[in-house]
Order: sequence, then C-alpha cells, then structure tokens
Amino acid sequence: KAHQVESYFRTVRNEVRLLAASKMVVDATRGFREAVDELDGNAVPADVKQAVNAWYDTQYMPTVRKLLGKDVSADEFMPMTAAPYFLQDLYIVRNPHPEGRRDLLDNPGDGSAYSKVHAIYHPLMRTAGATLGFQDFMIVDPQSGRLIYTVDKDPDFATSLRAGPYRHSNLAAAAARCATSPDPSATCLEDFSAYLPAGGVPSAFMAAPVIEQGVVTGVLVAELAIEEIDAIVTGGRRWRNEGFGATGEAYLVGPDFLVRSSGRNFFENTDLYFADLKAGGASDEELAAIRRYGSPLLHQRADTSASRAAIGGVEGAG
Repeated sequence: KAHQVESYFRTVRNEVRLLAASKMVVDATRGFREAVDELDGNAVPADVKQAVNAWYDTQYMPTVRKLLGKDVSADEFMPMTAAPYFLQDLYIVRNPHPEGRRDLLDNPGDGSAYSKVHAIYHPLMRTAGATLGFQDFMIVDPQSGRLIYTVDKDPDFATSLRAGPYRHSNLAAAAARCATSPDPSATCLEDFSAYLPAGGVPSAFMAAPVIEQGVVTGVLVAELAIEEIDAIVTGGRRWRNEGFGATGEAYLVGPDFLVRSSGRNFFENTDLYFADLKAGGASDEELAAIRRYGSPLLHQRADTSASRAAIGGVEGAG
C-alpha cells in the first residue's frame, strides 16, 4: 500500500511536469495572461457587477458560512478588479450548465479575447485533467498571483492567491513556491487541507512552473482528488479481495495524526464507525464535521501506538 501511494504521487509529479513543459500549456498561459490583462483595463458594467454580487450573496456565501461555522462578510470574498467580475459573470453566473458541470462551457460567445483563447485550449485541458484523474487543472499568473484559468470554474476562478480570500490556502502555497523556480524539473506539492472553493473538501495540489525562454510565465497546478487516494488505500473498497478478510483494513495517516483515507466501517457499518470513534474519545465537533463533510479526511484522529511508530519510521507488528 505504501508503495502504491508513493507510486501515485511519483506519477502525478511526472504528469504535471510534462504538461507544464508542453507547447499547449505554454501558449495557453501566454494567451490567458494577455486576455486577463486586457479585461482589467475595462470598466465593469453595473448589470455585471450586480449579477456577480447577487450570486455571492445567494449562492456562495451561505455555503461558506455553513462550512466555516461563523458569519463572515461577503466583502472579503468579492472580486477586487475588473477581470474577475467579467470572467465570473460569464463562466459561473451566466453559465448554462449547473454547478459541478461548468467545465462543459467552451465559449460563452461574448467575443472577448479571453473567450477566444478559452475556446481553443479549454477542451484540451478538460480532457487532460479528466484523463489523468485530477479534480481540477489551473494556471496561475506568477506576476499577479491570479488564477487566470481553471477547468472547473469554482469560486476561486480569476481571483488573486496573493490578496484574495484564498491567500492562506495550500493552493496559494504551491503556486507561490513554483513561481520562483525557473527549473523545468521542479514540482511543488502541498498536502491535503480543507479547500473552501471545493465545498470544503480536503484538496492537495501539485504544481510545476511554466517556463518560456528561461522565464517562469505561469504555474500549472493540478488539484488532486481524495477519491484517487481513497481508491488506492481501500483497494476500491474491496477489502476481502485485497486479503483483509472480514474486518481488516489499511489507512493513510498524516504527520498531524489526521487520516488521509477513509476507514472500512465508514462505508460498511456507519453506526459502528461513529460508535467506535465516540468510544475512542472523539469529540462531538469531530463527529459533526465528519457527518457534515461526508468524509473522515482531516477530521478523524488516528493517534495510536501503530501510527506513532509508523510516522517515526518504525516497521513492526503488535
């Protein structure tokens, strides 16, 4: 299992590095960056600003407040310049496809330079991300720290990772590290952490610099899906076929002693799973978080003698 997990990350590293060096991504990065800069020079019409503001108020902020468990101001999340207003209006607010399928929109038909570039490269990027099993694919402008392109068009699309609400996220950390590395062999991995634009689902990010003539012109970032890790560690939830018998399991634990994969009873016997956690000293807040997110990742502690030994580099049985 450990070998399989390590192999998965090695494969992802190579795939992201290869894509970042491809002519497709180098050309797309240049096109998106120039188109976003052009949009930033335009005045935002009142109806566009009103539509985007209304979407935040009615659609996104209620979710944010529910996930954070507190009342936060929408002002912290609103677009700060013209480009995100235009792009979020076209690709999120007025997108004819529902949330979760916004990636199906290739060209909103507004005639802008951005939409022309998007119509060329988006189908290719969408196919690449789906083929490789990534949750999302993104391009970050290293100068502004802005997400100039994403496949999924989540609420982070077109926002700044330096000044916006996601500046402290693991996505921002991965992009910032790779933005200063004009080395085609460089990759930057950030561990799983709850990510608001993904509905609070834990996400990990693998980034690689996009280099043109020796200069970092962008950062390509892959959002790694927890389902991929879960499938590896649980053997596609076929524990018996993997030799674990009626009750055995393998699970992944991070250095913070929080799990990075789901336990067997979470799927096979939910009542027993929560009863065992309660008996093991899990707090009501931890149990509520697992139920709210529909996943134990980053919410269930696994601080045992076995996990302590493993994290300390010790192999054994007991």
